[in-house]
Parts: sequence; C-alpha cells; structure tokens
Amino acid sequence: MEVNDPKSVDALLSEAPDLITPEELAALMRVNPSTVTRWVRDYGLIAISLGPRLKRFRKEDVREFILHGDELSDSSDGEVSDG
Repeated sequence: MEVNDPKSVDALLSEAPDLITPEELAALMRVNPSTVTRWVRDYGLIAISLGPRLKRFRKEDVREFILHGDELSDSSDGEVSDG
C-alpha cells in the first residue's frame, strides 16, 4: 500500500469508527501504542482529550496525518519509528 495514496488511506480507514481510540489506531497501523503517543507529542497528530488519560482521534485527522506523514519530522532524527 502506498502510504500517501488517498484511495489506499481511505480503504485503510473505511471500517474505522469516527472516533478512534489510541489502541485501535495502533492496531490499525500495526505499531506499538507508545508510537501513537509519540505521534501526538512529537509529530502533531491531533487528539481529543476527554480526561488526563483518555484520548480519541477523529478519523479525518488520522487520514490527514497518514497522508502527510512523510512530511513530518522531529528535532531528534527526522524519522517516525516504532520504537
């Protein structure tokens, strides 16, 4: 699957709920849940906070993050990694 191909991203997210949990997003992207936390902290993935330990992601925000993920980098090494 080509990560930045909108049709592929739409297919990936087609069965996802409108509000996605961090665990669901990690499973969908086949990464560790700590990677999702790092995407929020270091790469600007938008999260809705429903409390200090409760976050959700809007499907459209996840879509944009995936589509433009190759344009993102942090100050440490410029790579998004799984851990």
